[in-house]
Amino acid sequence: MDDLRAAVLLQAMGPERVLEFAAFDTPIRMHLPYAATDAVQRIILLSNTFYETHQMAAARQLIRPGSVIVDAGANIGNHTLFFAKVCGASEVHAFEPLRTIFAILKQNVALNGLVNVHCHNMALGAVAGRGSLAHFPTQNIAASQFKLAGGTDYPVMPLDALPLDRLDLLKIDVEGTQVTMLEGARETVQRHRPLIWIELRAKHGEFEPGDAMLRSLGYRQLQALSTVDFLYAPEP
Repeated sequence: MDDLRAAVLLQAMGPERVLEFAAFDTPIRMHLPYAATDAVQRIILLSNTFYETHQMAAARQLIRPGSVIVDAGANIGNHTLFFAKVCGASEVHAFEPLRTIFAILKQNVALNGLVNVHCHNMALGAVAGRGSLAHFPTQNIAASQFKLAGGTDYPVMPLDALPLDRLDLLKIDVEGTQVTMLEGARETVQRHRPLIWIELRAKHGEFEPGDAMLRSLGYRQLQALSTVDFLYAPEP
């Protein structure tokens, strides 16, 4: 039934593959060119709203209008649009290393007329360099994985190299490189003490090292948004 419904909805989007919907009483436009095959884009199409709206609704209570936000692992801009348009962020820095997906991210930012979003076509790591693509599942592109050192294809930078006057929220969804990314964000995190929304998948062995890293930075778990998504806040 879902396959038939998806096929009908794909046709309804037209050749531009743009879906229009209202989320949190806010009009959103999203380019979904791979909705026939990619898990995240398909869920957005079938649900006619953002991916992970439950987590968004919970986190939204803690995101103030005018916030400065970094979206590490932005994919097609699902959370970027939420932060910039629904939450009223003054500035969003969206990082997405995959070139094909980065083009979709930029298009979705443009479709929504967002001048407060800065898109960065690179991965975030411990040090500056170049990485390589380790895994690219076409059925779930958001689960792509990178080796952040010793490669030639993808630029990598530490978040500490981004000049930020403030940072209110750091969202991390980087498929196994959370600790490495945080190593390159130590100064930024210690200077600005942002709220951190992080994906830590226990079944992939990510929770314990990720939690330990955040605690070493002076953070405590504030709330579980799902079985893999957590909010961390600085210790008082």
